[in-house]
Amino acid sequence: MELTPEQEEQVRRARAAGSRRVTLQFTPEQRERWQSAAQQELSDREENVAYFRKVTAAAERPGFFGDLRRAMASSGRPMDQLAAEIGVDSQHLSDFRAGDADLPAAALDRLIHALSLRLMREIEG
Repeated sequence: MELTPEQEEQVRRARAAGSRRVTLQFTPEQRERWQSAAQQELSDREENVAYFRKVTAAAERPGFFGDLRRAMASSGRPMDQLAAEIGVDSQHLSDFRAGDADLPAAALDRLIHALSLRLMREIEG
């Protein structure tokens, strides 16, 4: 949200004082935008929760793809940034992460490299 010059000054003073919090009074326009965004988030909540559960379930699968999805999650990297780095559409990478799509072998190789992973074979005793 864009701040007014007065709000920006309040934030600057709070930071200079070492404070990690500042209470700002919204303008009517800011309040309306915030309420609209909050309402949109609430209306999308069920869909977002279902998608999160799907991504979590895909990452919990055993094997190579589950391991790779867990590595993607633990990397903390934004999916759009990672998708651009490996040369795939960000929606395609999100679909892969949710278990709804496959990646071509070349993209998998680039993903492994981008995440600084090494493939190793487990030897059972």
